[in-house]
Amino acid sequence: MSELYVLVGAVLAIDTALLALLVWAYHSPRFAAHRIGGPPPMRLPWQHRLRTMSTTSTLSLATVLGVIYLLHDHLLHDRPVAAWTIPMQAAAILLVYDFAYYFLHRAMHQWTLLRGVHGVHHRARNPSALESFYQHPVELLAGLALLFGATWVVGPVHVHAFALTFLVYSTLNILVHAGLVSRVPALAPLDFLVRKHHAHHASDPHKNYSTMTPLPDWLFGTGR
Repeated sequence: MSELYVLVGAVLAIDTALLALLVWAYHSPRFAAHRIGGPPPMRLPWQHRLRTMSTTSTLSLATVLGVIYLLHDHLLHDRPVAAWTIPMQAAAILLVYDFAYYFLHRAMHQWTLLRGVHGVHHRARNPSALESFYQHPVELLAGLALLFGATWVVGPVHVHAFALTFLVYSTLNILVHAGLVSRVPALAPLDFLVRKHHAHHASDPHKNYSTMTPLPDWLFGTGR
């Protein structure tokens, strides 16, 4: 279990560095041509925004570490496996999560009770990387519940597979909110996801519900 804690810590360190880099790039004139929209029009004091994002990130860390500690033997194992097993298990978890999150996200736009919860996150019309952490605690916990639920459905999975899953899950969540596109041909799929999620925030909240891949939106006719 200690190895997994180290891996999760490494992922968090990577994400922290990425977050700082993207925030700097978003506000730097050097990368103005890569910015999708203007500064996020959130008419809220910085103190409130920082308090909300600090609460969210702390709750996220506590939840991830707590679930790993309590449910480790039900979700994970560290037995030797073939190298190909690691990415296959991670891909399976992310696919199950992507479809489950699609329906949760869609419900948060259609059900009155959940609209109030998700509305916190949608105060950012032109999100930057920081706004990936601006959300209601209920929404945060629901998303993590889906991630661990998908792990349970696929699992028990190898600890390295979960670490890879957590890296992709957390990093992509930051990137799709970055408000920046690379314009590098090799990164065109990532730029597509960023533009797709930005459109969901900025102009059409009833489209583009999925975040990991466009597959659920394509299948259910909610892509844009």
